[in-house]
Amino acid sequence: HPPAPRVTPRVFLRRARASDVPALAALEASCFTHPWTEAQVAEEVAVAPPGGVLVLEGPRRSDGAGGVCAYCAFRLVLDEVHVMNLAVAPGQRRQGLARRLLGVALRRAGRAGARRALLELRVGNSEALALYESLGFRRLSLRREYYRAPVEDALVLVREGLGEPGEPGAEP
Repeated sequence: HPPAPRVTPRVFLRRARASDVPALAALEASCFTHPWTEAQVAEEVAVAPPGGVLVLEGPRRSDGAGGVCAYCAFRLVLDEVHVMNLAVAPGQRRQGLARRLLGVALRRAGRAGARRALLELRVGNSEALALYESLGFRRLSLRREYYRAPVEDALVLVREGLGEPGEPGAEP
């Protein structure tokens, strides 16, 4: 049997607002062993475009479910975009949401002048590493004992050539 087609849920992309901070902090807590505080989330939401926080939001249902299901926080620093965090609600992973969010963030940063992207991730996060490598990131360096709770090394990944024609995610 051929694999079932992947169905991407109906979500809406938008910039995060201050009113999203509690939901984003809750998403952080469900995704990370050492989540950002509400104050840290609020700081990222306040970053001026082209950086900031992009969210994917599902439609609200009568039972109250829905709302923010994924986000990507990123900052433009000179000609680099730093991906600060990328999170998808545990029940909505493996549906292309992280790929979609990161692609939009990288395209926006490339249009704003970024030529390369950088990010860190836990060495043991093989699913995220596979996603990033499929999007053209490569290993740049290792930061020993970068993460706490639990202590773990970080891989630093880089993707060159943002915004150049023919690059993955480049605008036509």
